[in-house]
Amino acid sequence: MRDLDYASTDLKRRPFRSTTVLLSMTTVVAFTTFLFLFANTLLDVTSAVTSLGLSSPLGVLYGAFIWTTLVLVLILGAVVVSSTVSLEMVSRRKDIGLMKSIGTLVDTIFDHFMAQAVTLLLASVVLGVACGTLMYLAGMLWLAYSIPALQFSFNYPLYQIGGLALIYVFVGYFAAQKPIYDAVQESPISALSPDTTLRVGPAGFLSGFGLSFRIAAKATGRRVKGSRRVVVSLFLSVSLASVLWIGGGVVENTTDAYVARAMGNNVVAVGHPDVLSEYYSAYSLQGASLNENVTFLNSSYVVPSSLIQLLANAPGVIQIESRFVVSTSVKEGPAIVWNPTLARYERIGNDRVSQAILVGVNWSHTISTWYYEGDPVSKPDEVWIGGKMATSMYVDPLVQTLQVQGASLSVKGIAFDILNGGMVAIMDLSSMLSLWNVTGVNLVLVQLYSYDESYISQIRTMASAFGMDVYRQQDVLLGNERTIGGIWLLMQPLPVMALFSAFLSLMYFLLVSVFGRFRDYIIMRSVGAKPSFVAKTMIAEGLGIGLKAGLPAALVAALVSVYGLIPDATVPSLLYLPGMIFLIMLSLIGTVLLASIPVYLIFIGRSDLRVSEFSA
Repeated sequence: MRDLDYASTDLKRRPFRSTTVLLSMTTVVAFTTFLFLFANTLLDVTSAVTSLGLSSPLGVLYGAFIWTTLVLVLILGAVVVSSTVSLEMVSRRKDIGLMKSIGTLVDTIFDHFMAQAVTLLLASVVLGVACGTLMYLAGMLWLAYSIPALQFSFNYPLYQIGGLALIYVFVGYFAAQKPIYDAVQESPISALSPDTTLRVGPAGFLSGFGLSFRIAAKATGRRVKGSRRVVVSLFLSVSLASVLWIGGGVVENTTDAYVARAMGNNVVAVGHPDVLSEYYSAYSLQGASLNENVTFLNSSYVVPSSLIQLLANAPGVIQIESRFVVSTSVKEGPAIVWNPTLARYERIGNDRVSQAILVGVNWSHTISTWYYEGDPVSKPDEVWIGGKMATSMYVDPLVQTLQVQGASLSVKGIAFDILNGGMVAIMDLSSMLSLWNVTGVNLVLVQLYSYDESYISQIRTMASAFGMDVYRQQDVLLGNERTIGGIWLLMQPLPVMALFSAFLSLMYFLLVSVFGRFRDYIIMRSVGAKPSFVAKTMIAEGLGIGLKAGLPAALVAALVSVYGLIPDATVPSLLYLPGMIFLIMLSLIGTVLLASIPVYLIFIGRSDLRVSEFSA
């Protein structure tokens, strides 16, 4: 108890620095607590939202992104907490050397500084969890305002938050042990003069910008241990947060691209009004799935072949595609596979039955370019199925079959298509016409060079002459993209807050790091250096460390966002990745400038600075 009281008194002896370290860890614990709580809420919200309409195929993408956020946030918090407390203990080596030089026992020194580390850890975790909970309550209010029709229930995951707090205390405790142990094992002379054996950096990559940058480069070189620790920590912090920020835009844009690939761009549909109305209600994320009363099998629904010929020759048409769509009952076909573990054949499948839409296409001449997992269709008796059908009906869809109209069709792939909420199967057009014993199609898609009203008007005139109608599929596509954007908007607090947390951590890292060289700054001030020059030197150090860590982190985040988060990723534009990297670096520079303000104010406002307040 006496050691703890003495440790608290020692922390109070250096109030500005102790407060800075406490704020650093409290901030990251608060933000990670908020993100953890809010991300868990968004898992329930997106599940509810995607079950309201036909957006269940999107739920997998939303869930994957949120789980990625949870994992990265946990890593981010652990990295920042452990690095901050470790860096603080590294900076206390002179204190340790002084205590050893006056004969203090090694165990007493170790217990004293571990008591300081534990005090900072426990205080920051308690304050951080409390602040994060308050932020979470504010986020819930914002969420209720954003989706007023959705009902929320407040269930605080006490045990999960307790586990999160224990993780931070655990990693911080062991991160503090090593630098203290290393210091107490050194001789008092080495601990009191930690700079004597370290290499002095003659210049840095920013040394050409003036004297302050050259001084900063040499100072950083003298303390290569601390610099490397800061660079590695900042690299991990900025890269993890940037993955969420950059990756969120990539995943949202890729989701839009998946939907556009399935539906096609600049497309209008021609068919019977009843067919078009039901079909596109099932293609809208705000619509409803089809029931067993809708079949599309009325003879009056067949599109005349003469109309199809006229459409093919209409002005502004790139291509047309004939399709046959049916809403029907389908059954999960079983598969017999060899189980090498049990050394016997096993039957896979539960013979599930459900209602689905079947779409017959000409595989060699289709407007759609679906994203799929599996193999391409190469035979008439092979099909692709939608994601909802694969997860709700099948045990192992790629080895099973689809049974419909007495035929057993091999499932070759799982296609991303939001039609009927993913309860859809895509198969060969000629095989489908044969199964239903019909000779004509009931849906024609017309792809235009541009979505021009004059072209659409001419197509409508042609269709009307045959008793058919025109549906603007492009409008449905745009409406779906707006719905996707609205759902992704709910997730924006996750990457934004994670990035903000990383940059606040950067600011505190720089302050903690520069306090280890406060003696140098006081000497510079005593020989006539202006406060602005001292602040400029700190900015130079911060930029050197920040750019070393931030630029590679932003590049790694861009690569992970494109190649690691989602298959077949697409970016919004050619300038998206460079623009995001530029914004991250600009924010990093702004953070360095903000971190220099307290140092400038300290030197301009006080003439009796005590070195002991900031360093040993």
